[in-house]
Amino acid sequence: VGPAADFVEVFQRARARRVSRLFPRPARLLDVGCGNGGFLLRMKRRGWDVEGTEWTPESAARVPKSSGIPVHVGDLTTLSLPRRSFDVVTLWHVLEHVRDPRRTLEVVREILAPEGRLVLALPNAESRQARRYGVAWFHLDPPRHLFGFGPGSLGRLLDLCGFCVEDQTTFSLEQNPYGMIQSVLNSWGFPRDRAYGVLKGTSKASALSRATDVLLVGGLVFPALLTDLWESSTGRGATLTLVARLKL
Repeated sequence: VGPAADFVEVFQRARARRVSRLFPRPARLLDVGCGNGGFLLRMKRRGWDVEGTEWTPESAARVPKSSGIPVHVGDLTTLSLPRRSFDVVTLWHVLEHVRDPRRTLEVVREILAPEGRLVLALPNAESRQARRYGVAWFHLDPPRHLFGFGPGSLGRLLDLCGFCVEDQTTFSLEQNPYGMIQSVLNSWGFPRDRAYGVLKGTSKASALSRATDVLLVGGLVFPALLTDLWESSTGRGATLTLVARLKL
């Protein structure tokens, strides 16, 4: 619902292309916190054998039964998934939500095949955007986000959990430009994240407020894109995305 839905479709396809390039042929994939299953459905269409997890039956029900995609219900640390059973495990903006990030990554290590890959994305708490806007930072997102990580802190945690980082970037057209736009509006005193609700089609603000938000967002798009290019080029972009493998 709303203009944001069209962008989600575009970026889910981009995620599917990125993960597909990790292996020369389709393999087995688990998406932790799979949402409505859009990413998994795209991977399945590419020939991958896919499964997902969600925390509650209600959230798991968002994945259409007609898709035929198995969804395990519960925290990953409580599920009894077979060891070494997945070639790729993805966590798209999930690790910052879990109560025990270290144990979560240890379980990922256990269920990954020896040559498997972990693909992980989350807000970069060490970014320029996070430090510039502080409590107004869009991706701070309290109380839903329980932890904050950046390349340094997450790299140390992955090392402790038996992973080596193969590739990482802080560039994200999906997250960074809008993160700056909403952070600016938050810092200017507008109701927190209201414009995001307008774009998602969930806001109950007045018509005038919605129109104001749309105009402000449009006016900030270009400077946000330029800022993201600069910040990401220095490794300080607002989203961290990485690929890691098991230590030998």
